[in-house]
Amino acid sequence: MNKDALMVQAVFGFAQGCGGAEISEEASAWFHQRYYAWIDRPKGDGRSPQDVWATEGRGFIGRFKEIGRRAASSGSGIIEQPALETSALSVERESDCPWCPDI
Repeated sequence: MNKDALMVQAVFGFAQGCGGAEISEEASAWFHQRYYAWIDRPKGDGRSPQDVWATEGRGFIGRFKEIGRRAASSGSGIIEQPALETSALSVERESDCPWCPDI
């Protein structure tokens, strides 16, 4: 799959986790900046998330859903960038994922 199609899948998973919460422009920009660059960036074994998406994609999407769920948990109805960043970094730290972005 190409990078843009994988980004759509990442956003879809994130949005599912967000439920009915809105996503601020700043949070949207942060999400795109962090994960668009991540999709095709090789990690320690020389493979990128794009390279392993066919086998690891469900796990990636599950993590994006969890990021959305945590970011939306404030109950304000709008996900702001600081809450998104905190949620994303927390999920990444807790994940046993050799392809997660560097924190």
